[in-house]
Amino acid sequence: MAQTELVDTATHYLLDRGVRLTNARRLVIRSLVDHPGPRSAAELDVAMRRRVPLSSIYRTLLTLEESGLLTRLRDGDGVAKYELSERVTGDHHHHFVCSQCGRTTEVAIPKKLEEAITRLIDAIGSERAYEITDHRLELDGVCEACRA
Repeated sequence: MAQTELVDTATHYLLDRGVRLTNARRLVIRSLVDHPGPRSAAELDVAMRRRVPLSSIYRTLLTLEESGLLTRLRDGDGVAKYELSERVTGDHHHHFVCSQCGRTTEVAIPKKLEEAITRLIDAIGSERAYEITDHRLELDGVCEACRA
């Protein structure tokens, strides 16, 4: 999905749920679209050139997460990072998290493997009488740069 289309989709997603589009929310959405991948509040603050107070960024992230627009992840240091949710992007993926530098990178899994993962997760849910509605994998390890 093109960047402009993604911003429009995110905007309509919020409006359809009755979420007001403040300047801070627009800037956070634009920053997440312009800089793909999970971002922390501090990273968004820098990317937005400190045009929004950090406290407003945190409140905005919470509101956008509660609306379902954003998905929250944790990096290797436990820092919360956010990205546009699959509901908005249509992009199902998982993440590698480096336990040394904290870098989080997206990893797309080939369709056959994703189907196998889904079957495994559904079987686990079935054993526990739990209806699985979604899944995300965060694979912890050490990235290539840190291993060098």
